Amino acid sequence: MDTEKIKKGLQRFISNPNTLTFILVIGLIILVYCVYDYLIGKATEPVSVPYANQLIKENTQITRDMIGTVKISGGFVSTSSGLVQNAGEIIDKYVQKGYQIPQYSFFYKEQLTNAESANDTIFGSMPSGYTSYALKVNFHTTYGCSIMDKDYIDLYFKSVDDDGKIIFAKFIKSIQVLQVVDKDGYDVFTSTEEGNEPKPDRILFAVPMEYAEMLTNALKLKSAELIPVPRNAEYSENPEDTSIASSAVVDFINAHVMQFQ
Repeated sequence: MDTEKIKKGLQRFISNPNTLTFILVIGLIILVYCVYDYLIGKATEPVSVPYANQLIKENTQITRDMIGTVKISGGFVSTSSGLVQNAGEIIDKYVQKGYQIPQYSFFYKEQLTNAESANDTIFGSMPSGYTSYALKVNFHTTYGCSIMDKDYIDLYFKSVDDDGKIIFAKFIKSIQVLQVVDKDGYDVFTSTEEGNEPKPDRILFAVPMEYAEMLTNALKLKSAELIPVPRNAEYSENPEDTSIASSAVVDFINAHVMQFQ
């Protein structure tokens, strides 16, 4: 066998531009196939992801027994922004205010916060000399749950005087609502499951400390009621200072509460 002829033939074959193009095309096809096969493998490979095995409401500390794990497609994980993949990043965290994590839902970073932030509640922004007051309400006295967090409302007083006549007057005006909560103390707008009627139990609002004492005294009176009345958006956007709207109501309360002291 003439090795020289074979060697020259190979050199001519390799140096041929068409041959080089063919080799490059074949190499590129092989490379694309390998990359595609790798990506498909990664996308379909199951990945363990934590999920909530129960409903977790806002400001709740998340414990290990609230977390389950499930295997899902790696492609879903890679395309889900903020999805938490490690249970260790969830345990002992708190659910951010304004969020709740439904049962069987995954955890996302925006839903979670630390203890310091969770404890920095709505009450931390109250002005000096103010205190919080919880007024008992229901779905109807909140006008179908139309009174919402951050709204400014007026508070009316209703009672019966010594002659049996009904007293009904604006008592305190421009009160900021801090939160509307259910019987368990959770924000009624985030704790109510979709499709269910909200069940407000209390309105939390901020008033000067001396007003809080008057509100407490007012409800000691026979047949007395404190009625929250919502206002329009402009009233909340341009609030006045919280103030007494009727000195006559104050005088009535002070005069009649003495019998309980």
